[in-house]
Amino acid sequence: MRVLVSLFVISLSSVLYSQSEPQFYTDSKVRTRRFAISTYSQPMVLFRRIGADLNGNRPEVNNSFRTGPNLDIGFSIDFNIRPLRIGIGLGHSWVNYSVVEDEPLYSTDGIIRTSASYISLPFRAGLITPLNDRVNLEVWPQVIYRQAISFEKDWLIDMAPNYRDIIWSAGINIGSSITLSEYWKWTIMGIMDYGFNDFEEPSGDGISELPIFIGLRTGIRLSI
Repeated sequence: MRVLVSLFVISLSSVLYSQSEPQFYTDSKVRTRRFAISTYSQPMVLFRRIGADLNGNRPEVNNSFRTGPNLDIGFSIDFNIRPLRIGIGLGHSWVNYSVVEDEPLYSTDGIIRTSASYISLPFRAGLITPLNDRVNLEVWPQVIYRQAISFEKDWLIDMAPNYRDIIWSAGINIGSSITLSEYWKWTIMGIMDYGFNDFEEPSGDGISELPIFIGLRTGIRLSI
């Protein structure tokens, strides 16, 4: 009888202990999420970088640059091919900026405003590192292809602007994903995107003005 009582107490203690302690699983018991669908929105600030000539010299410009409201929205599909995530997306970009002339020549108030929109195709690869049970650190290098839909300039010249149809850029997203449920995560990341070519064809002076975007990206991710 004492042996039976002792075994009962030991068994009961083991059950209670197993319910109170955290459960650990091997990789074989954890379901692997094969891919994820994400939506995103990223407001951005636009800067320009004056390109160098063949001798490595950057010419001086006689105007100043101002950013307007810039926004990217879209979605992406990311595939889990451990240890990397590989993804492709589809989005829409709105780009707005102004050039302030030293002496008004092409505008009534000395400010030439530009508004453009693009279809964007981001290609990206990512590394995701868990920080705790709910928060992950994420790093996503990416290359973005943009195709112009519209391009308008508010100026006095009676001619269409000479813009580039295709813009290539590369950058990086760094931030976190926060687990909301088994399938859903909220993502927030800082972004920097560096353009390889100008929005407009170089003018007669040959000056190239390369765009740089800095912003904040946030969205929702569904892992399947």
